[in-house]
Amino acid sequence: MRIVFAFILMFITTGCIGRPANPATTQPVTNVDPALAEKDYWLDKPATVEVRGAFAPLWQACEDTAHEYLFRIDRRDQRSGLLTTEPMITRQWWEAWRKDAGTFFDSEEATLASIRRTIFFQFKKDGDSYTATPKILVEKESKVDPKYKSEIEGPATYWYALRRDEVLEKKVAKSIREHLDKVSKAQAAAR
Repeated sequence: MRIVFAFILMFITTGCIGRPANPATTQPVTNVDPALAEKDYWLDKPATVEVRGAFAPLWQACEDTAHEYLFRIDRRDQRSGLLTTEPMITRQWWEAWRKDAGTFFDSEEATLASIRRTIFFQFKKDGDSYTATPKILVEKESKVDPKYKSEIEGPATYWYALRRDEVLEKKVAKSIREHLDKVSKAQAAAR
């Protein structure tokens, strides 16, 4: 009876699964598509939101919004319709005065790792008006372990793209609209 009980106990404790249920558990963590780490992959994705208006006020509203979120302007290229900011380290949970993270999770993430965001405003002519689409790229810093620095040829520290911050893109678009509304109200009052 003890032998039968031992065999039953052996089958119960070993389980009934013969191979891993999820094949991803057998893959290395670095087995991902390298394109996902490139900023162009994320910037080529469709915009989540757009704002319409006349070119000059729309451009100025985008610049004002970038400054409102404490970003510095890096590139002003009106011919190609591109306005970009310098990358800025994302706010941490205790920096309540900053609003450059879309969610509380984003602030927590930036507290635990070096995360930065860059705003790309893309302008396109659309009939008689223009559209501006804010795209916010989220990047993470990666550092090579010092003991391996002599074995690599590239930089020991680099940034790679994680995703776009679509929540913050919507907040930025709302702010652009508010800046445009102020301009149109000021113009109406001046008449």
